[in-house]
Amino acid sequence: MARVLLSKEIQYQLCFTAREKLGVNWAGLARYFQISPSTLANWYKCERLLPLEIFSNLVKITNISISNPKLLNDNWGRVKGGKMVWSRYGRRPINKNPGYGKDGISLAKKFPIPSFSRDLAEFVGIMLGDGGMSQNQISVTLGYTTDRKYVPYIRKLIGRLFQAKTSTYRAKRKDVIRIRASGVNLVKNLLALGLVQGNKIKQQFDIPVWIQQSDDYIRSCVRGLIDTDGCVHRKVRKERNGFEYRSIGITFCSASKPLQKSFMQLLDKLGFKPAISGRTIYLCGEKQIKRYINEIGFSNSKHLFRYKAFLEVYGWKKVASEKLYSSVI
Repeated sequence: MARVLLSKEIQYQLCFTAREKLGVNWAGLARYFQISPSTLANWYKCERLLPLEIFSNLVKITNISISNPKLLNDNWGRVKGGKMVWSRYGRRPINKNPGYGKDGISLAKKFPIPSFSRDLAEFVGIMLGDGGMSQNQISVTLGYTTDRKYVPYIRKLIGRLFQAKTSTYRAKRKDVIRIRASGVNLVKNLLALGLVQGNKIKQQFDIPVWIQQSDDYIRSCVRGLIDTDGCVHRKVRKERNGFEYRSIGITFCSASKPLQKSFMQLLDKLGFKPAISGRTIYLCGEKQIKRYINEIGFSNSKHLFRYKAFLEVYGWKKVASEKLYSSVI
């Protein structure tokens, strides 16, 4: 399990503040997390590092902002133990477990858990949008015709973050291209970062807490979500006087209620005023759209292309109905 490396003062502060916020003693806090009191004692006495999941929950409870905490791989403890045996006895520990190497560490390929960053937040947004995870593989599924220029960007992002090789698969009878990266430990690392495995909708997935602690992370995650499950669209509002008002909007659609709520909250935290109808969240108005373009932007070039294509004819203009033009796209 991934762990978070914090100073002893901050780790104790998180645990103590959570206890005070919940109005419980140490035993009550242990019951809240469904762990033994001795395990909790190891955490608040700073004798053990906090698991990433527990750290995220503590941050959510206390509302304490922790900037760029360091993450340790899920095998950090076994590596440390192997080094101790080697230094004390001049030999590696005896391997008694099939499927493990001589040092007692799994032979499965290891992948780094990157530190929290804008790149990681954007990748999480991409995975929350069009991503999926099985037991030993992650994938991002996109439209071939519309998103193929976006594919190299995602592949480079995965390689940069996780040092993982990716492949692509194009379906023969569907306009779909899929980016894949394999590895049991890669999946474990992404689970530790707050993503879910299997059917995301049934699990009502949500934006990980750590992203919500930084405006930079929020902007990057929103970009990843819009690039995958968002749309730039044109709008026409007909008026009684024979004129119509043309404008451009940005929408995001999700069937996950928690994700909808969090997405609205994140935009609100950045100073935007979104609206929601059913599964779709709308961002409208010239100031808001132009601000989105300037401050968040797109990594998927199809959205920027549509925006520029719409701008001349639908750029917040009032025109007479008899002078309508055909669609630019």
